Amino acid sequence: MSRTPRTPIAHAERLPLTSRTPGTSRSPRTGRMCLAAAGCVLLVAAACGTPQKSGAEARARQSVERLGEWETVSVAVRVEAPADEIHAFLRRNHERGMGPAASRTDALLLSRMETAFVFGADRPLKDLGRKDRIDTAAAVNFGNRDVAAYKSVGADFYVRADWARLAHETDRSRETVVQAAELARSADGLPPSLAAARDMLEGRWVQIDPEEFDHFARAVGGKYGERAQRLANSVDLLQSARAQHHVIGAVRRALDDHAVLRDAGRADGTERVRVTLPAREVADGLAEALAPLEDRFDGIGFSWLERAPDRRVTAELALRGGVLSGMTVDLAQFSGETGVEGSAEIPFTMSFAPGSAVPVRAPRGARWLDPQDVMAAVFYEELGSSRP
Repeated sequence: MSRTPRTPIAHAERLPLTSRTPGTSRSPRTGRMCLAAAGCVLLVAAACGTPQKSGAEARARQSVERLGEWETVSVAVRVEAPADEIHAFLRRNHERGMGPAASRTDALLLSRMETAFVFGADRPLKDLGRKDRIDTAAAVNFGNRDVAAYKSVGADFYVRADWARLAHETDRSRETVVQAAELARSADGLPPSLAAARDMLEGRWVQIDPEEFDHFARAVGGKYGERAQRLANSVDLLQSARAQHHVIGAVRRALDDHAVLRDAGRADGTERVRVTLPAREVADGLAEALAPLEDRFDGIGFSWLERAPDRRVTAELALRGGVLSGMTVDLAQFSGETGVEGSAEIPFTMSFAPGSAVPVRAPRGARWLDPQDVMAAVFYEELGSSRP
């Protein structure tokens, strides 16, 4: 059954991405890092309107406020470490019970992956109220072209994926991706009634309702049900103004209560500010504040916050021209590895810029994709391949 996409909210013209943090190379992140990145970018809105401070703290807050003067803000997220070091780090964390097992393919992907996030509204971000939602978009690439992307515009959600490229980049280790790539090869043969499924398989934008895929997966059962449920629950944060501002408030309180900011020097026109936080106290505060969202992230959750180390951790902010341009955090701090013999730094970097790296507007011509269309496309291919 086809459906006419709902009309998205209006948006002002988006401006191009204008800057990148100097001195950083292209590279990338992990599933949980994706949530961390989203939370940190929401900090762009969260930091605005906080009490004025003096010295380094005042300049850091003012740099965020100047970024918030724009209607859209872009962030590039990367893990700046070699694949071998990332794999060793993830393996040691898994042995400590601090995360799932990760393969060398996972580590290689993280070492090459870059994700561009965009947060936008119809007026400056700093002027948004608690009832105003933030539209979002993101695109993932592995050093060349984008391989997957989403857009959350108003009440509408759009996705796009290059399945053949994803299968290649993941070394064909993801069954769902491989199956989609194989279906894409014969997508041209699908009947007109399955045009939306054909678009999805061939890497075009389609509009979906994640909750419908969740309900459908529950009804048919099978191994993909849990993944569909996670998608539906996670999208809630992207589309719910209440959920967005709940997270914003939690981050703001954690920083106001615990962060200490100090000058860290200046070089090549970039001012550095070091942020020091007691990881245990911040994690406890965030876990308590985010508890009401726990059921919306089934299978992901925030229980990992309970394992934060009882020590102070640091992050470094980069300010260029009085505007926040970057943040770097050594992830090894959160597993207590910093300074341990044989351990390496695992820098997690975010480059901030005013403007839009990915347009935050509804893609033209995106068809509505029902979960039944995907199932029908699979059956159609299976029937076709079984013919003599």
